Amino acid sequence: MKTKTIFEEELLKEVQDLPEPAQERMVKIVRFFKKEIIQPGANEKEATRELLSACGAWEDTRSVEEQLNDIHSSRKSTDRTEKIF
Repeated sequence: MKTKTIFEEELLKEVQDLPEPAQERMVKIVRFFKKEIIQPGANEKEATRELLSACGAWEDTRSVEEQLNDIHSSRKSTDRTEKIF
């Protein structure tokens, strides 16, 4: 495939080694941006839905509190900032 611009070539280099599911998401993202640029008056809710469909869904059956506890417990204490102040 012959590219027209250096940017097309750069885009191809960026995506060629990605696994197929990631390439599929990239196609969705590119199509989303093309649609938004070409049709700037697009429905905001529909645009948001399309963008989120490219990102995948958050799957977690735990409660918000359980998720927050997990985040807090995985943090590590550090003294890096002590020397700054």
